[in-house]
Formats: sequence, structure tokens, C-alpha cells
Amino acid sequence: MKLPLKILLLAATNLLLLLLIAAVFLRLPSGLSWDSLILSPSEDRILSSARLLALDFERTPISQRDSLLNRLQQEFGADVYLFENNGEQLAGKPITLPEAVLVATGIGDRPRFGPPPPDGFDRPPHSGTLPEDPLFHIKAGQPPRHWVGVHIPISSPDSQQIAPGVLLFVTDSWFASSLFFDFRPWLAAISIALLVTLLCWVPFLRSLTLSIRKLTNATEQIAEGQFDVQLGEHRSDELGQLSQAIHRMAARLAQLVHGQKRFLGDVAHELCSPIARIQFALGILEQKVEESALSDLQEDVQHMSSLVQELLQFSKASIQQSPSPLETVNLRQLTDETAQREGVCVAVQIDPSLCAKAHPASLNRALSNLIRNASRYAGDAGPIEITAVRQNGHVRLIVTDHGPGLPEAELDRVTAPFYRPEASRTQESGGVGLGLAIVKSCVEACQGSLRLRNRQPHGLEVEITLKVG
Repeated sequence: MKLPLKILLLAATNLLLLLLIAAVFLRLPSGLSWDSLILSPSEDRILSSARLLALDFERTPISQRDSLLNRLQQEFGADVYLFENNGEQLAGKPITLPEAVLVATGIGDRPRFGPPPPDGFDRPPHSGTLPEDPLFHIKAGQPPRHWVGVHIPISSPDSQQIAPGVLLFVTDSWFASSLFFDFRPWLAAISIALLVTLLCWVPFLRSLTLSIRKLTNATEQIAEGQFDVQLGEHRSDELGQLSQAIHRMAARLAQLVHGQKRFLGDVAHELCSPIARIQFALGILEQKVEESALSDLQEDVQHMSSLVQELLQFSKASIQQSPSPLETVNLRQLTDETAQREGVCVAVQIDPSLCAKAHPASLNRALSNLIRNASRYAGDAGPIEITAVRQNGHVRLIVTDHGPGLPEAELDRVTAPFYRPEASRTQESGGVGLGLAIVKSCVEACQGSLRLRNRQPHGLEVEITLKVG
């Protein structure tokens, strides 16, 4: 199934479930408003309390009406007042009603339940009998408070009169009273809606983000020259197609790069034999002609020989037929041997017991090129220093010199094959742009990383990070 169709179906299912939950929990009338949204869930409860209070008034003396209202007030956490329709307060703490409440309730207008019945007629049933639309809400007063009123018939065993009245519930906030707003159904509805949303979307989004993260890591590995990526994706949508395309691209790039490096190595190897024969012929010619006449030719042949040797080293460092396991290498011993072989004075400050995981031949080749480069471009400016420290499960092997360094913009590019900064390297000064490329390939063969940075006030620092041995 295609990814857009999956998202659309999931979104439709989620919306349908939320609508069903809303229909079950809200049960609101067709004319929606803020008042109806708040009052509808509690309307039956308020009217039931009013009807029960009207029945209690029939059996309770007038002097005990305050106790009935106090019971409601403690039960629901709201102030409760009882007014007759003519404006007389019958129960509750004395209070002056705001004008807006008087208008909304009709207090002070003519009685709504009509005059008392004539003598000789039975009293009409009134217990729980309320006029149409008996419930209202208004926000009034200073400070503003919420007033909810119910029209109820008021009677008592002390009198045969049936007086129309208004029962008022007052609170500072909807959430301050359990009568006006019962948060439990709302909390249940919101919790179920969130749960349904999470159950619908979290597995899908987790699968989606996990696949995207794998694809991102794979492309980053390919950008670093690691073409043997394994995504392990078995999807039938666009992400699965993208995964297969990345696999094909990585395999094709690996084939092209490996072929290029193999071709480079083969060409360099084939050039060794004719160069050797030319050098041998030049040695014979030196015995028959003046040496000055052959000096330029010998210099060109020597330059060709150096180039071919560096090409061979780069080819060997870049092509790994079958990666061999890393060995534990004593860094102090390997560094001393490398510096002695190069015939360069190097200040080595490495703990004799410090070891790292590496391929000895690859690490030796990397250090040889670094020492050779430092000696060629900064040998007269100061000593070449090699230090090593252990940090966070890794070993940082650092080669520093006191030369001119490199332009900041070139630090990330000098490890590319055949790249030479014009300001610091020319054909006359030596080098064909493969020294640091060889170093990078050797370090990567040791599963390490390479970083170059300039020192202050001058000098270049090359840091090799390896695993602790």
C-alpha cells in the first residue's frame, strides 16, 4: 500500500473514532453555545436537585429552609439562594442581586404560577412541575460571578399558598463547583481520545521515523566512502523503494570507486618496470657522457618514480580486499621505529604502556607520511612533536609542527587525492597531493578518524583517533 494512502486511511480512522467519542460523551443539543457546552452535561443534575428541593419544601417548615440550602451548598460547593418571584429572599445568606440577574430571572414580575386555587378546589399538582426552559445562566456582579437559576414552585406545610420562586446557584468559576462542571467525564473523554490517537499514530510514526533514520545513516556512510551499507528495510511503500535505490546506488558507487582505485594501482604498477629500465639506461649513459647533460633527465625520471610510488601506496591503502582484524599496537614503540626509519628528529611524548587497536602496517604508513610532510614543509621552523593521550575510551595520537599551517578553508579538502593548496604546495616544493590522502585511507583502515587544525600562532596539528588497545 502506498504511503499517502496509508496516511489518509489512518487519519480518517482517527477522525471517525474521535467523532464517535464526542457524540457519546458530549450529547449536546443542536443549538451549540458556550453555555450549552458547559451546562448540558449537568442540566439533568441541577433540575433533579431543584425538584427534590421543591418536594422537601412541602414537608419542611419555613424556619428550616436555610438548613436545606446549606446541605446543597456543602454537597456541590456553590452558594445557594432562594428568592420568591416578587423579589423577597426566602433562604440563604442575605444578598443583593445584580440588576442583570433580576432581569434574567424575572424576579419582581408577576407570579408565573398564577393565583392560589379557590376554596373547595384541590391544589394542582406542583411537585417537580417546572415551566418550559426553567434553567438559565448569566455572568454578572463585581467581581463577575456565574449565576445559574432554576424556577421552582415554593410551598410549605405551614401555608396552602404555592409561590413561584427562583433557586440560584452561584460560583466564581465553573470549575469551583461539582454541580456546574463535573470534570470526570471530560477527563475520561480526553484520555480516551489521546489514547486512541496514540494507538493509531505512534506505531506508524515510529516505523516511519526509524526507516528515515536508517536511510539518513546509510547516506551519511556513503558520503564518507563506506559503500557496504545494510539497511534491512522490507517495506512495500515509497520508503522501501528508496531503500532499494540506495542499495543499488551504493553498490554501483562501490564498483566505480573500487575500479578506479584498481585501475590507478594497475597503472602505477605497470609504470614501475619502464621507469626502472629508464633509470638503468641512464646509469649506463652516465659512464659515456657528461653528468651535467643528464641531470635534468634524471630529475624528471626521479619525479616520475616518486609519483608512481605514492600512487602505489595510495592504491594499497584504499583497496581492502578483506578487512583483517585489528591488533593491539604499542604506540610508543611504533612511533620510535617510524621516526628512526624516516631519519627525522621527532620529539615523542607517549606513555610506553599506551596501546591502541590498529593495523600496524597501515598506522606505520600514516605516521611515515605525516612525519615526511612535516619535515618537508615545516622542518626548519621547529621540532616535530608526537603525543598521545587516552580519553573517553579512545586514543588521540597527535602530530604537530611549527610551520605555516594551511588556510582554514583548505583543512577539510587537503585529504582528497591529488589536492594541493596552491599557496603552500607546488611541484617545485615537492608532493603530488597524495600524502594526506594516503594518511586518511590508512587511518580509516584502522577504523579511526582523522582531523586537521591550525595551531596558534602558527603550525599544523594532525589528530588521529583510534580505539584503546
